[in-house]
Amino acid sequence: MSQNPCFFFAADQNYFPYACLAARRVLDVSGPIKGFVLQTGVGAEDLEVGDRLLGSAVSILDVSNFMEATNFNPGHLTLATYIRLFADQLPEFEPYDHIVYADSDVLFNRSIADLAHTQLQAPLLAAHDEQCYFDTKYRRRLPMKPGAPKFNAGVLVFNMPMVRREGLLQRTRELASQRIDEMDQGALNVAFEDRWQTMHPYWNVMTNFNSQVRFDKAFARHFSRGKPWSNRPIGVELEALAIYRQLAKDTPWAGHFARHARFAFKQFTRKLDGIMGFLANDEKRRRRSLFDAEQTSRIFADHADRLMMAVPYPERVSGIER
Repeated sequence: MSQNPCFFFAADQNYFPYACLAARRVLDVSGPIKGFVLQTGVGAEDLEVGDRLLGSAVSILDVSNFMEATNFNPGHLTLATYIRLFADQLPEFEPYDHIVYADSDVLFNRSIADLAHTQLQAPLLAAHDEQCYFDTKYRRRLPMKPGAPKFNAGVLVFNMPMVRREGLLQRTRELASQRIDEMDQGALNVAFEDRWQTMHPYWNVMTNFNSQVRFDKAFARHFSRGKPWSNRPIGVELEALAIYRQLAKDTPWAGHFARHARFAFKQFTRKLDGIMGFLANDEKRRRRSLFDAEQTSRIFADHADRLMMAVPYPERVSGIER
């Protein structure tokens, strides 16, 4: 069991408010654990708000110079997107053995310390990307083995001694610089292939159109589609929006959450999957119509409880592919 874990979020100016609110939520629901918000290019006013919101429990670190010195070319993305790929080189992380990374659009409902203390037998702990159950084109796009599972990189736990020993983040950076995928998630999946352990699915419940797990059951809700702060927050539950409003109420960021959620629209579009899959002969929609999030979560939660490595052909294991 890890005795010295930490967590971190990473953001540029645009996502910094949401990273701070997510970190504040972690503090509100978690046992004692050190946290970081790594930022690039954030203005003084927002930094002051972040410091006031988070206090000494979370350190806000400017890694702008560090990232620029890497000479990493982010392509059409921002450098902040790739900060997590340098966790093995940041001196602030040297004392920690398990490091939890979360995207800025993840809202925790359970102590992140529980996740950080998960027993790890692999360099990485991650949850399946639900989309890989319906669309396996990534196996043709990425240099991966037949049936390779794919994880979502929105919530990760790095086993840093193993990551450093095997040079896995260095390998990820090399792959990302080669642009094998539009996002660094593809590079992470290739570098950590066969080296990641199944995370309990409730630690990364995504709001894709297929997700059916209620907000109050999720250990962490990942707003992978509509964002709580977007003009059209599709798939954002009222409970989640209320939490964001409470977190932001005494900050200049409160106005970001004044819009109404549109969860019912997501539920309606999900019901069309079966019909459209049949009429358009759309295999992806057909598979999605068969998806039962509760049942699938039970299967992979059992894998997580048994500390299993990610299994090949997860779409077959979940029963979506007959």
